[in-house]
Amino acid sequence: FRVIILMLALAVLGVLLYLQKPGIGSTASTAASVANPEPGFVAIGAELIETGDDGKPLYRLDAQRISQPVLNGQIYLTAPILHYQPPGASPWILTAQQGELPQNAHTADLSGAVHAEGKPQGSAELMRMDTDTLHVDMQQQLATTSAAVRVHWAGSLLNGRGMRANLKTGRLVLMRDVSGVLVR
Repeated sequence: FRVIILMLALAVLGVLLYLQKPGIGSTASTAASVANPEPGFVAIGAELIETGDDGKPLYRLDAQRISQPVLNGQIYLTAPILHYQPPGASPWILTAQQGELPQNAHTADLSGAVHAEGKPQGSAELMRMDTDTLHVDMQQQLATTSAAVRVHWAGSLLNGRGMRANLKTGRLVLMRDVSGVLVR
């Protein structure tokens, strides 16, 4: 009689294990496999180079870590250094603690101790900008933020909240709460 109970218990265990296998007898496992997209990538100490329509480098991006958790998804950056060379304009170097790029990499959202420096078009003086967040549109050659900004340029120091900088023309507009010393 014990042998029959043992055989029955093993049979029930076998059926339960069979039903627990992924993809067999479970619609949840099928739904989960459809919901999980293909994995992306992680690169340590990496460099990305984006070229413009003319084939020349538009920017070079160095970062401690570049990751794209989902294939064709958002790209995440740790300690990015963006060497940006807009066509017909002076080069700029932007650094931050982290950043994000969309799949097409035409824009960059930088955050955490963002620092930008370059020579505005027609200027021999280096301009330095510091803020907490910065959105850079590489195709439109614009840098914008709604955060507080500090600008050092040619002996002048300006502070404000909100900024729009046209990197091609060198025009910089501080939106509000502007203060500082302008040296001529």
